[in-house]
Amino acid sequence: MNDRDSLLAAVLEHPEEDTPRLMYADWLQENGDPDRGQFVRLQVEGAHAEPYSPQARECETAAQHLLERHRGTWTRHLLKRAIGWQFVRGFVEHVALDAATFGRDAAALFAAEPVRSVQVVRFALTVAHAPLNSLFDAPQLTRVTRLDFSKLGHGVDYFEPLAGCPQLGALTDLNFRSTPVPVQWLRAFLAGPALPALRALDLADIPNLSRVLSESLPRADHRRFTKLDLSYIPFKSDEVQKALASRCVRWVEELRLGWRPQTGPGPLSYLDLGFTFPWERLRLLDLEGQQVGDNGVREIVAELGRRRTTPPLRWLGLARNGLRADAVHTLVNADPRVKLYHLDLRENGLTSGQRAALQDRFPEAEILV
Repeated sequence: MNDRDSLLAAVLEHPEEDTPRLMYADWLQENGDPDRGQFVRLQVEGAHAEPYSPQARECETAAQHLLERHRGTWTRHLLKRAIGWQFVRGFVEHVALDAATFGRDAAALFAAEPVRSVQVVRFALTVAHAPLNSLFDAPQLTRVTRLDFSKLGHGVDYFEPLAGCPQLGALTDLNFRSTPVPVQWLRAFLAGPALPALRALDLADIPNLSRVLSESLPRADHRRFTKLDLSYIPFKSDEVQKALASRCVRWVEELRLGWRPQTGPGPLSYLDLGFTFPWERLRLLDLEGQQVGDNGVREIVAELGRRRTTPPLRWLGLARNGLRADAVHTLVNADPRVKLYHLDLRENGLTSGQRAALQDRFPEAEILV
């Protein structure tokens, strides 16, 4: 085994650590591949920056420029095995794999890259020939911290094997977006002991989950979610209020509750937002389409100003919320401790002058109008 292979083996063996990656980057710099070495360093630096901050954005932009220049070379070994991939901290950590070929390709992919996130895709023409036995039997799953089932179509054959899979003890993140999650299965899953490390759950765009979530999240005290996406679930106001008051949501850091305004005002438009959200650690809040209006913005800003410590919120999504000049005035005059790095105000009819005022107030923010 040469030096390069030894360094790569250390990255694979300790995927959560930065030191092996930076040692590999140094070796690349010294052995004729400075761009790849710089790419690794930029992504590691960006991962350690405060999320959504200018430093994080600058590192990611610089890394993307390098990736665009060398994509073909750096991903050539993936072309016949993966449908898609994403670099994290300088290496491919996320892959999208065909369910029909997972058993054939998983070992080689996991031996080449520190894969920790897998999206499983099942194509319509092969749905009858793509059981997921090879996925749940794969020893490589012990390395996986995130599974994405949002591209599996309408099958429900994987829910029970998922909950009972012994290789998934390290899984922290599940994506079921737009999938037909069985209500009774979800109720039992949230209340039960399966996947004890789970911290992030995406249930967006599943129309029949409002009641089960309002009933089950308050009973899931043994869980501790840090990321939740409950967008486009047709909650009633009392249902979303019960769900967000749950103990398992108390320490959430990223919360997405998008709504399609063409169906009418969202359930949050009827609530006092200052008393609705678990603010303690919330750094991302996306309320796209909820139609909370200027009054909702006042409630959010007032609550942030009441906090004894600096509010952690850095990413605020208020696109398509019927906002007017009063909302802009409220944001511009927010408590000086309120510090945003991303503010989404698209499709509210705001002017360039209003955007300029917001940019003056939040100079480090990426503001979308």
